[in-house]
Amino acid sequence: MPDFQNLTNVLLLAMVGLVLIVGAVLIYRMINSGVRGRKGTRLGISEYYEIDKSRRLVILRRDDVEHLVLLGREQDLIIEVGIPNMMQQQMMPQPEMMQEPVPQLRPMRQPYAPLRPVEPDFQQEDDQQR
Repeated sequence: MPDFQNLTNVLLLAMVGLVLIVGAVLIYRMINSGVRGRKGTRLGISEYYEIDKSRRLVILRRDDVEHLVLLGREQDLIIEVGIPNMMQQQMMPQPEMMQEPVPQLRPMRQPYAPLRPVEPDFQQEDDQQR
């Protein structure tokens, strides 16, 4: 007759192992619940910040323009529209900066002749007080 206790122990250990694996996968997904997109697409999520369990601040990117959106359970709110992409701005040269001439520095002139020290006259003050 087969030994059912060994078979029961093996099945019980297999079930415990399966539950642990499923639990680990669920915890991993809960921690890393970011939205991922394909590279080279026009639409994407640049950043997001979880305010609480029901609300997130999200920066959406579309054609090198970003939009700040507050996502909630019942209502979504657009906070700011048309934010230029910072990476594109840093890489492109600024045309207004390139056209301005650099001012030439000139030595400063002294507008007045230097002052000579004046000796105080204490006798006049004493005469005025009397």
